Amino acid sequence: MMTVDYLIKRSAKKFGKRLALVDGDLRFTYEALNDRVNRLANGLLGMGLKKGDRVGVLFRNCHQAMESTLALNKAGFVYVPLNARYAGQEHVYMLNDSEANTVIYSKEFSDTIDQIRHQIPGVKNYICAGEAENAVSYEGLLDGSPGKEPDITISPEDLLYIRYTSGTTGKPKGVMLTHRNGVASIVNSIIDNVDIKPDDVMVHVGPITHASGALILPHFILGAANVLLKEFDPELFLQTIERERATTIFVVPTMLIVLLQHPGLAKYDLSSLKTIKYGAAPMPLEPLKEALRIFGPILTQGYGLTEAPLQDTGLRKEDHVVDGPPEVTARLASAGRELQLIQVRIVDDEGNELKPGEIGEIAIKGDNVMLGYWKNPEATAEKLRNGWLHTGDMAYKDEEGYIFIVDRKHDMIISGGFNIYPKEVEDAIYSHPSVSQCAVIGVPDDRWGESVKAVVVLKKGYQVTEQDIIDHCRKSIASYKKPKSVEFVDSIPVNPNGKVMRRELREKYWAGYTRRVN
Repeated sequence: MMTVDYLIKRSAKKFGKRLALVDGDLRFTYEALNDRVNRLANGLLGMGLKKGDRVGVLFRNCHQAMESTLALNKAGFVYVPLNARYAGQEHVYMLNDSEANTVIYSKEFSDTIDQIRHQIPGVKNYICAGEAENAVSYEGLLDGSPGKEPDITISPEDLLYIRYTSGTTGKPKGVMLTHRNGVASIVNSIIDNVDIKPDDVMVHVGPITHASGALILPHFILGAANVLLKEFDPELFLQTIERERATTIFVVPTMLIVLLQHPGLAKYDLSSLKTIKYGAAPMPLEPLKEALRIFGPILTQGYGLTEAPLQDTGLRKEDHVVDGPPEVTARLASAGRELQLIQVRIVDDEGNELKPGEIGEIAIKGDNVMLGYWKNPEATAEKLRNGWLHTGDMAYKDEEGYIFIVDRKHDMIISGGFNIYPKEVEDAIYSHPSVSQCAVIGVPDDRWGESVKAVVVLKKGYQVTEQDIIDHCRKSIASYKKPKSVEFVDSIPVNPNGKVMRRELREKYWAGYTRRVN
């Protein structure tokens, strides 16, 4: 069984003079990038870090973000990605929970890191890309370290990542992924995902700490180039696709809808594109049909989750049929079929596989399935049962094995491709002194798929506005998690056990929809 570090080393040697990475005006060959990666890895080892140490990394898309990831992979450290959109307190939780002793970050996050230093006592090493007080210079560390391969032996069972994902309790859980999981994810992508050639160019506009980043290594190990954009600016995105002759892009449905509505779309030469991969949230059918009309049969999608990256099912290009028999065109609303090296079942609460057409929970088995949750054996035992990962997503299969997701077992909201759990938002709302009760639900949104709606009961004698509640949430959670709308009510329905009946709250907003995701 190979390890991720071996695949990185082999590609750097095999494709040395080829273009590996583009970041704005900066262009790196495999050879040059590998030298920087090795210098960072050796610099960290020289600071006293040991194999297995956890390292938090906080960047927007940039070459230092990719260098940090590869360096940690090669030196045997455990990569803990910190989402650039998160608030400081969310970073505090992840750094403390993972017991990270080092954080690598860009200058734009210096203030955020400085404000939380006193809350992360386990972090001893601060490395900043850019000038910052009380931090080691990123470039200085590279300049003072050798470019040789780090002398570290890594096994397939060694930890590669701890990626945090929210849960129904509202507290993020650290998903432990090993080198075995990482290699399996890469292999699955190569076999079933995208037909990658050495001349290909992939443009990453979504955060590489999220779904798009899982496609970096499949392209890297096959000699293709990765182009990084810091954020989604549709004009810049289209310009970059044309200039770099991009062959592959990954977009969440919201991004694709914005591109389709862009007034200047037709003026760009996008003929180099051979794959538009979409995912991370359900795709509305009408924009999907329009995209097929405009771009042609080059769209493909996948379903997966942090606990089993990158994807576990796929709707291939040839499955994107607009004109054909009803049973074939209906597949546009599906998440495709299981990948070659992955088993996907629809099961009941006892784990029994259901017949086609019967709705149950998606369960997954494969080498990409996580080792478990970091320091959380109870959650691990709940999620991993009898060798299967139970996803919490409700779906059914048709007779041909296509999977149709209809709901989520644990109330998760997906907005703009990001997972949001109601409890996390509710905790932020409850910290407002005027709030007596609240419940958070996902409601249909033409742009974001779903948007966060808060239903709030105020304490007697208090008067606040919708904007007051929204502004209050900004203080403790990421901006994309805050409610987009707030409804004030006299009471919130609960069952006999006192549990909020979210389904009843949601129903009036989802009336007329054939499924309870958008």
